[in-house]
Amino acid sequence: MVSLFRSLQVHRITHCYLRVCLIFLLFFIASPTLFGNVYRIKKGDTLLIAVVGQPEYTHSVQVRDDGKINYFGGEFDAAGATVTTVNHLIREFLVRDNHVRNPVVMVSLVLQENGVFVGGAVKTPGRYIISPETDIDLYRALALAGGIGENADRQGVQLIRKDTTQKVETYDLSAVRPYRDVRVHINDLIFVMPLSVVEVQGEVQNPGKIFVRGDISIAHALARAGGPTQEADLTVVVKAERNGKRSEFNLSEQFWKSPPNDEPFPTLSDGDVLYVPNVFKTDPIYVTGYVRTPGPQRVRGPLNLLQAVALAGGFDASANREEGVIHRQEGTTVEVPLKFNPDESTGQQQILLYPGDILEIKKKFEVNWGLVSTFSFIFFSGVSLILQLTQ
Repeated sequence: MVSLFRSLQVHRITHCYLRVCLIFLLFFIASPTLFGNVYRIKKGDTLLIAVVGQPEYTHSVQVRDDGKINYFGGEFDAAGATVTTVNHLIREFLVRDNHVRNPVVMVSLVLQENGVFVGGAVKTPGRYIISPETDIDLYRALALAGGIGENADRQGVQLIRKDTTQKVETYDLSAVRPYRDVRVHINDLIFVMPLSVVEVQGEVQNPGKIFVRGDISIAHALARAGGPTQEADLTVVVKAERNGKRSEFNLSEQFWKSPPNDEPFPTLSDGDVLYVPNVFKTDPIYVTGYVRTPGPQRVRGPLNLLQAVALAGGFDASANREEGVIHRQEGTTVEVPLKFNPDESTGQQQILLYPGDILEIKKKFEVNWGLVSTFSFIFFSGVSLILQLTQ
């Protein structure tokens, strides 16, 4: 009997020991002391409510916009309170409503993914997870996004604070500037302002992309591209806008000087292309379809529609002389009237063809009288046959 009593006592001690160990294990896993005493619960947070030994009462709840949570029919104010306060509220509720006699309650904050947002002119924009204890500066945050892109405005790096102030800070991270220790906090937004991108192609010293702030004049764009080559034809410089519109400008050899009458230089905007042709070369404009000699027509500079048709030998007898189709070099297609006479009073302009464009002349609509007579014969024969059958 004594040995049996000692055995039961050992089992009871072992059971109590395991229960205490389990409580401590859940406490360290689910309820870090960092958030239990310091952190104030906010709207939108998720709480894990665990009752030791009562898995049916373990549940996750989210703090609503009104700052309250629902738990098994009970409603509690959680926003602004600590995890310890909510723990006491849940325990009192379970005892008061006779859910659990002596509950061991563990309320913990379900940590959401913390990170910084990096966008704009960076190589891989996105959200990058960092720990709340991580010490990170502005340069390291940009490095997480692959670094600053080639079209980045290094003088316009914005840091938007996600605290109560919603403060926007702007920093100059140019290479000539010394390092600045700017700390980045959880959920801050870093946005690198992009520069406008224009292209200068053709007969210039350094063709390619140019990064500018806002717009740039054609004169400055030519200067940034190293200036024209000896074979450049500045009398027919072409500007192609992003929307497909094209314009032609006649610039003097001293293109950097102001134009006569103090007129402003035409400008290039984001996505525009400036093309400087070669003075010795001619580029083709294609005329296809119902013209007498379809094919490429080598010219210098743009042509209007009737000039292009004339170079192709004129209209074919079956050509539609009312309208044609232009296939632009950049891929757009548009139907245009062929009998177009510009009227200065309305401010309209001629439709022009540029090197690489295709003018398609389609066939005019013609009535096939033979086919019409055949169908008419069949129709009337059928009608007469029906009448004879009905009689």
